[in-house]
Amino acid sequence: MTLSAVCSVLLLLLALALLVSWIKAGCNKKGRQGDEAMHRRRRLLPPGPAGLPVIGSIHHMLWREKPVFFRWIHGLLKEMDTNILCLRFGAVHVVVVDSPEIAHEVLRNKDAAFASRPITLASGSFSFGYKGSILSPYGEQWKKMRRVLTRDILSTSMERRLQRRRQEEADHLLRLVIYSQQQQAGGLVNVRHVAQHFCGNMIRTLVFGKRHFAAAGAAAPGPEEEKHVAALFTLLNYLYSFSVSDYIPAGPAAWIVDLDGHGKVAKGVMKTLNRLHDPIIKERIREWSSLRKSGGKRASSRDFLDVLVSLLDSEGQPFLTLDEIRAQTLEMMFATVDNPSNAVEWALAEMMNKPELMRRAIAEVDRVVGKDRLVQESDIPTSRPASARPSGCTPTTPSTLPMSPWKTPLFRAT
Repeated sequence: MTLSAVCSVLLLLLALALLVSWIKAGCNKKGRQGDEAMHRRRRLLPPGPAGLPVIGSIHHMLWREKPVFFRWIHGLLKEMDTNILCLRFGAVHVVVVDSPEIAHEVLRNKDAAFASRPITLASGSFSFGYKGSILSPYGEQWKKMRRVLTRDILSTSMERRLQRRRQEEADHLLRLVIYSQQQQAGGLVNVRHVAQHFCGNMIRTLVFGKRHFAAAGAAAPGPEEEKHVAALFTLLNYLYSFSVSDYIPAGPAAWIVDLDGHGKVAKGVMKTLNRLHDPIIKERIREWSSLRKSGGKRASSRDFLDVLVSLLDSEGQPFLTLDEIRAQTLEMMFATVDNPSNAVEWALAEMMNKPELMRRAIAEVDRVVGKDRLVQESDIPTSRPASARPSGCTPTTPSTLPMSPWKTPLFRAT
């Protein structure tokens, strides 16, 4: 972003923020009491830089690339000699933690208070208005969808029922590797492409009961599968990424202004995903509706979508709405498509850079599995994956989504 563009954005943000502040000040009959309450809240916040009026420290995020502003935050922690820092971006306070003890307090001891998620333009779009379980703020909707996940989707019986499909997809992975090797000169295999599409095929099989949207049985992913996986990874790149519209109180006008283009990207992603998902979901709803009307029953659910569509409330009506089913299927997709593929790519890169690790991993597989058969799921509990991990390794992606406290947490004084 050029300097002139940054200045234009800042001027526009300043004008919008001043307008909103003026309207709020005119409507507030208890301004002095509100100011006193605000000062009390500020005294409870962790230390942090003063920032500029209205916009706070948001200008640092606009003209710095991602690695640079991370270093800027680490520099502030060191400069202020603190393990917890509060940054003000527009109307939002962002707390940065750089201490295992404080992180343990937040993630474990005060986990219930931090169970909510921040409300952003992208997360609202990707969750169909917070109808799912992962991105929804803490409340009744979150509790409802969480119960569905833990009781019906992630149950032991469902895990055993779908074991055969997971094994079939592992066999397809071998065929895809062989096919990719034959198609490339020199027998090279694009590990990232293979790992990402294996995860895409796997989750489509578990959720929709089909690995491809079009022709079945193809070794390599087709155009629709390529677009599907690309849309899921684009969603993950923009989910909770820094967007000016999330920090400036513009209300519904944020979608119209869309200062950094995140809204346009989110709409494009959802257009692709809805085009691919909706026909399958609506057809399955019609199928179960016809089955209920005819008095028929099905012995067991074929996949996750069957589970979501077949749930009934106490009056015999569908327990989940169309948007809730759409939101939950999409959340299951993007929650599982990136971590396994990233882990495979990172682990292979580590072992290629450190041949000793590769030899230890091969020896461990030979010890547990042997050389006359392929690895099965049942082999995983008897293996020791930690033995193949180097000391001081770093995670490939952040381990948690951003958290937003739904009530004020109380911490021990130290």
